[in-house]
Amino acid sequence: MNDTTYKIIKLSNGEDIIATLTSENEIDIEVENPLLMSIFPQLTKEGELDSLNLSRWIQPYTEQNYFTLAKSAVVTTAVASPGLSRYYEYVLKRIEDWQHKNKETLEETTNDDIYDELLEELETESKYIH
Repeated sequence: MNDTTYKIIKLSNGEDIIATLTSENEIDIEVENPLLMSIFPQLTKEGELDSLNLSRWIQPYTEQNYFTLAKSAVVTTAVASPGLSRYYEYVLKRIEDWQHKNKETLEETTNDDIYDELLEELETESKYIH
């Protein structure tokens, strides 16, 4: 693990995120690589336990890594535990690997491949087009 301190940020809309706090002023804070924290109950042999899931927060909709949060939207912040910090780094690495793999796949795809795939989806049993 590196020396970066990760923050858990409780937002006024009820969401909890974990991120690197990169800057702060009187009005807002900037975070890097925020991940949404979701807790799900999980049944085990020992009984019900809480399971933590980290997922991309806004990144599915943008390639941006830095986000500005209004301080008025932040309820509180806390330093992440060492265990949560390691899990956060692990998930970020997995996301990065997945993005790299998908980028390579997209770069290998040609317009002819896309055209052929679309034609296959449009194929019907009937020879007539209505």
